[in-house]
Amino acid sequence: MDLANLRHELRTPLTVILGYSEMVLEELRERHDVLADDVVRVRDAGYRLLAMIEELLGGEAARKEDGSRGPATERLRVPQSSERAPSETGRLLAVDDLAENRDLLARHLVRQGHEVVTAEDGLEALELAAGGDFDAILLDVMMPNLDGYGTLERLKADPATRDTPVLMVSALDELASVVRCIEAGAEDYLPKPFNPVLLRARLDAALRKKRARDRELDYLQAVAQIAEAAGAVERGAFQLGSLDRVKGRDDALGGLARVFAQMADEVRAREESLRRQVRELRVEIDAGKKAKDVAEITETDYFRNLQERAAEFRSRRGEG
Repeated sequence: MDLANLRHELRTPLTVILGYSEMVLEELRERHDVLADDVVRVRDAGYRLLAMIEELLGGEAARKEDGSRGPATERLRVPQSSERAPSETGRLLAVDDLAENRDLLARHLVRQGHEVVTAEDGLEALELAAGGDFDAILLDVMMPNLDGYGTLERLKADPATRDTPVLMVSALDELASVVRCIEAGAEDYLPKPFNPVLLRARLDAALRKKRARDRELDYLQAVAQIAEAAGAVERGAFQLGSLDRVKGRDDALGGLARVFAQMADEVRAREESLRRQVRELRVEIDAGKKAKDVAEITETDYFRNLQERAAEFRSRRGEG
């Protein structure tokens, strides 16, 4: 086993202990419980042990600014702030092969106001993501069956999930792993143990970016609908209900759609009026033509002679 995997194996149980201790500590402090001091000691001991692992096994987090190595407790811990609701919430998929990690991550996300679905490996994650309509995916790197790298590549290759932001959350802190994930399309990379405040901030940023992208796509689709409607009017195939969704917008594009639909409705009404007038004119023309045809027949000498013979025949029958 190389140093990176050894460090990962040692960090994994520590991240669970630290994660739960931070969560429990927060709840105890809210209740002003005296047990908070004991949890602080457990948490701090965990961070010291984590710093020793980084120092002895050469983790990226153990490097100081000048490139040397040393205890990295301060660099691993981000100061806690009061738990607050994030500016963006959404439906999230949390993927991790360890049940404890899934539970810990889900608890933090639910406390922040998100809806959370979990998966235990990459294959299950892909199946859920295909039809889950998630706003973001939090993905572990080291997993059986299909690891985080392979899962990320498939997510970004699928048009249905390509635009869903993926945040990698892993105890594997090698720079090469971070670079590989970012180059493959990951939105961000969070090391374990993750800090809830840092998690919230980075998830906020990813969700805001996705919301902006969703609004842009929605706007472009609305523009395309108006352009299609204009072409339909030109072809004489405009449907009155085709712009109903766009007309409901409260921006300038919605106003344009409403004006366009009104104009198209007026054009359609005028066309229908013209068609009705043409039909009436055709009836009049047909009636006049028939009258002319009848006149051409009744005004001939032959027809007048027939009329005279018919009158004479009726007169004779009356005498008899």
